[in-house]
Amino acid sequence: MNEELRRWLEEHGDEIPDEEEAKERYAADVSGRCAICKARPAKYRCVRCGKAVCPSCFLVLYGLCRNCASPEARKMKDGEKDYGVDIIK
Repeated sequence: MNEELRRWLEEHGDEIPDEEEAKERYAADVSGRCAICKARPAKYRCVRCGKAVCPSCFLVLYGLCRNCASPEARKMKDGEKDYGVDIIK
């Protein structure tokens, strides 16, 4: 973790993650079905909860699954109409 990120986390009162624990938590390959919808293959891992999730249940911009993302962030996922781009679900 770089020094700027560490300072930002301290300023905002966020917990500074243990780097060794994070490495172990995310070292496992993402495989199997999405932990949220259980319908599609998992392609990503949420940086907050560690669940393996599919692209439809993951907000790439934030690195969070839809369960961990704030309501405001989830609204951004539906913003495809603003750009004239349809998301395949």
